[in-house]
Amino acid sequence: MPPKPLAPLALAASLAVAAAGPAPALEPESQLVGCDQADTRVTIAVSSHLDPSCTWTRGVEIVASGVTLDCQGAHIAAPDRRYGVSIVAPSDVALSDVTVRNCHIEGFLNNVHIEREGFRELAEGEEYEHAFSNILVEDSTSLSSRGVGIFVDGYVTGVTLRNLHVEGSGSAGIYLEHGSKDNVVEHSTIVNNGYGENSPSGQLFEFLGASFWFWGSGREGIAIDGSRFNRVADNVFSGNSSGGILLYKNCGEFVNQRPERWWHRRYGADGNWIERNHFAGEDNGVWIASRMGENTLPMDCSDPQYLPGVVLDYAADDVVRENVFEDVTFGVRVEDDGAVVADNVFTSSDPAHQAVVIGTRFRTDALGQPVDGTAITGNQAAIAGSASPYRWIHGHAGTTFAGNRSHGRVAGLCEGEQPPIGPFVFVVDAVAYDPANPPSSEPRELPPPAVLAPCPSACAAGAPVEKARIALRKLHTPPGDDLLSFEGRLLAPHPFDPPLDPAAVGVGVVVEDAAGTRVVDVQVPGGAFDPATKVGWKASRSGRSWTFVDRSDAPRAGITRIAIRHLSGKQPGLVEFRVTGKRGSYALDPAEVPLSGLLILDPPTAETGQCGRASFEGPACRSDAKRVSCR
Repeated sequence: MPPKPLAPLALAASLAVAAAGPAPALEPESQLVGCDQADTRVTIAVSSHLDPSCTWTRGVEIVASGVTLDCQGAHIAAPDRRYGVSIVAPSDVALSDVTVRNCHIEGFLNNVHIEREGFRELAEGEEYEHAFSNILVEDSTSLSSRGVGIFVDGYVTGVTLRNLHVEGSGSAGIYLEHGSKDNVVEHSTIVNNGYGENSPSGQLFEFLGASFWFWGSGREGIAIDGSRFNRVADNVFSGNSSGGILLYKNCGEFVNQRPERWWHRRYGADGNWIERNHFAGEDNGVWIASRMGENTLPMDCSDPQYLPGVVLDYAADDVVRENVFEDVTFGVRVEDDGAVVADNVFTSSDPAHQAVVIGTRFRTDALGQPVDGTAITGNQAAIAGSASPYRWIHGHAGTTFAGNRSHGRVAGLCEGEQPPIGPFVFVVDAVAYDPANPPSSEPRELPPPAVLAPCPSACAAGAPVEKARIALRKLHTPPGDDLLSFEGRLLAPHPFDPPLDPAAVGVGVVVEDAAGTRVVDVQVPGGAFDPATKVGWKASRSGRSWTFVDRSDAPRAGITRIAIRHLSGKQPGLVEFRVTGKRGSYALDPAEVPLSGLLILDPPTAETGQCGRASFEGPACRSDAKRVSCR
């Protein structure tokens, strides 16, 4: 499957990497590695620079501290070798102060690989003895690796990846392996990676002695796999197959199928900071605990299953702040606890796109552990056609939600829908493989999400409606001629923020019976009166009164008129309203009294407090088979 188009901003950023300014001068003691070694594996233990006039085909290995490798723009390229630039030491030897710069690396399994040899045997509590520190890879390009572009291996610490361009990796662009920590990825472009491994074009897979052909999701720009306390900042992500950044913990995959490669994973992808990045055109921007709601059965995990094929994922206390998400299907997905999602910007022309989705399936229902302690604050969204881009699914607990806006107005958090998901992790679709009739390799993708309905009308922080009256009449006649009257006054926070303007944003009207059933539940949209449709709003010249009229054959919820006045001369913030319905069909049991009502001036959820609740005690309502009247 071809990569997704590179967004203009990403392209500009990638060009900026290539033109990052004058290169640092060579180290005074740097030794020239001549072209006579271009077809040999070069081992470097002192500062060195490559002759850029030749192509280096066997890669370069750095094995000592205090070393700078300056490629001077040289190409290190091979279609069948393992590592392009390798930084390596035994796990009982500390390595520090290593710099790699000005390299163009292409075609290796890993273009850059940083490893502590023997890390799988490190005992718990001793993993960070003899740690790596001050390892820098900068001003370089990684193209078309067969696997991961830049691989930071287990328990590696203190690596900074700066001002890089990583593109066309067959697997993840950058991989922070389990147990690695305190690393930095900054000022880089990570684009069009992940179309080889678990390819959307399909590949063969052996499972339980049978052959299957599956179409996959591909891989992400950065994989943070049980890696902790890293900072990913000021980068550009675009066109990566399964998303920008996915955080998760490897479940101990292939414990039986590949025991020689298995090792015990102890830590989650916890405490990472992801800030000031730009994500464009991704399916997922940042996905925290990306395997929590997936079935991992084909991965042969060693972690305990609490449902067939389902294990817990671990990615707690991660921070996603001050990023920009442009035309990203799901900006931030949160499926583990303690996440902070703050001060991000989400823009899109697709109304099905969502800014934030919190919640996880399986764990919530099976273990009674919904996503807990998420803080979603200060985010801004401008997703065309969507006033409600902040959603929860499968339940949530202990969520802080404050100061989030959509199209400039304070927005609420309400229930959404499970994003489309495949039958197994990485799998979009699968069939039994018949070599005599092989399946098509035409790419397959998960279906796009549907456009979600607005959040239900709500008024959690509004004022009581004074002088309230609700009446429903002609309940005994056939549907279509029922009458509604709902009126009163409410005191909204003043000065109005945002400005009071029903003609622009519409209003919400709710009438509930004593059982909580919504007899009337409608969001009347904004929009100027249209003489052709005979529907819309009229505003006074003073801007203090508004009237909605619906003279069509089928008015919403039977409502034909809404009048709203701001009585500023009497009291700032005082609003008077009257809702009239003449052609309704109100399924109300007259015995289910008293009624209650909501008038929402900042629909749908009036986080600003611009709404009112009308409540009545039992004796305040009278009812019979024909009518119900409360006052």
